[in-house]
Amino acid sequence: MKVYVEITLLPDVDISFNFLWQKVYQQLHLKFVEMQSTSPLPPFKGGELQPVGVSFPNYDTKANTLGNKIRLFAPHSEILEQFNAKQILRKLSDYVHVTNIRDVPSNVKTFACFQRLQLKTSNLRLARRKAKRENIDVESVLSNFQRVEELKTVEPPFLWIQSASNGEKFKLFVVYNELANDNVGGFGTYGLSSKSTVPIF
Repeated sequence: MKVYVEITLLPDVDISFNFLWQKVYQQLHLKFVEMQSTSPLPPFKGGELQPVGVSFPNYDTKANTLGNKIRLFAPHSEILEQFNAKQILRKLSDYVHVTNIRDVPSNVKTFACFQRLQLKTSNLRLARRKAKRENIDVESVLSNFQRVEELKTVEPPFLWIQSASNGEKFKLFVVYNELANDNVGGFGTYGLSSKSTVPIF
């Protein structure tokens, strides 16, 4: 990855941080889907790849946050020009700052994968099962969350998003895996990958 664009979220009293995250990432996701359909990259299990990868420079597992910045990476500037983040986020221009295309620093030594984590189950799903099994209401199960051992899960940072393919709204969990080597490749329709890396700086 040779070039990038940085997006900074600027929430205020009119628009909350989480709501802004959802709106911004939804627009990025739709553009990733569009890029996928025109990408020359080879297919992978579950679909086609697209050439733009994301990073979250202020990702923090202890604070359980993705931070307030997103970087979009590509192997050359023409791809980011085609992506045109400023244009797709124009309706949110009061709440985001998008830089011009910049070169990735030449002295980068750290690379990482930001990948989607699909939990096998969710707390709500477990609560529904338990409620049905014990013939009680779901709210009662959730209110006893701390005392219900099977509901205890550790969730990585996430954002709410709506799938472009089926319209389902869900939590997009993101995990960070640092790797020793740069592994150039394609990314999925959320800009994430379990194999392709982005520079960390």
